[in-house]
Amino acid sequence: MHKEHDYNLLKVLVLIYEHRNLTTAAAKLGKTESAVSKHLAKLREQLGDPLFIRRSSGLEPTHYLERIMPGIQRGLRSVENALKQGEVFDATQYEHPIVIALDNTSIERFALPILSALRAEFGNSLIELITWRRDTYQRILDEKVQLGIQMFNEDCSKSLYQSALFNVEMGALVGEQSDLHQWQDVFDNPCIFFEVRGWNETNHRLIRQMAQYDLSFDYKTKLDNFSLAMSLVRRENTSVVLAKHLASREGVRYIPFPERMQTYAPVVSCIKQSDRQNPLHQKLHSVIKLAVLSSLGE
Repeated sequence: MHKEHDYNLLKVLVLIYEHRNLTTAAAKLGKTESAVSKHLAKLREQLGDPLFIRRSSGLEPTHYLERIMPGIQRGLRSVENALKQGEVFDATQYEHPIVIALDNTSIERFALPILSALRAEFGNSLIELITWRRDTYQRILDEKVQLGIQMFNEDCSKSLYQSALFNVEMGALVGEQSDLHQWQDVFDNPCIFFEVRGWNETNHRLIRQMAQYDLSFDYKTKLDNFSLAMSLVRRENTSVVLAKHLASREGVRYIPFPERMQTYAPVVSCIKQSDRQNPLHQKLHSVIKLAVLSSLGE
């Protein structure tokens, strides 16, 4: 027998046996009657038996088919049950360490709700939250990090899969008492360049984007520590261009940029491409997304 065809052909055989009609079996399979007839011809050749005799009442199984059919049905059920078992994942029974890397803004904004949610689901695992590093993409590929949280990166390797958590609105964060009130003020005053690790160290997306509108930032400071950046905007008449959801600190205001200047790039979860169907990674994404959206009040 041609083993690469066995499973599908036997499923066809069972349907024909159950319905005693090629037209009905074809409809159930979403195939043409001609295609099902060809499958039956292959089975007859492979099994060395007519399998069915055509009668006025329909297709009548041969003695040989009646004899082997119970075993075929049991075998197919066993295969289907085994495949279903492969999809079962119980987070409460998972005992391996889980490492989640977050960019240096997300770890400030979402670390606590994510940690609480993961602890609740993965009670037997050590949960490790780390700040994104220059080698994090590679560590995901090496399976040393299970999942990363980062701004969508169009330069990301095709060996990695990015799945949206939520879309981002960009604007400027300024101190509550700042003299900056309009978006134009951001470009007329000193600004902090904030490095989101893994996203804009080398690809300066915001600079390129604003250049389309003949706008440029007057960068006087470069930081990668979010708490320090917030302290600075509260003390000085300066701004830092970041996402709206980060404007939750006391003493900080958000100045939105115009709609035409928005790209609404998403914050994403990032995993190894080959882990897309892995139940662990699917569970991690769903738990983290729910925690993040709940934290945002969505």
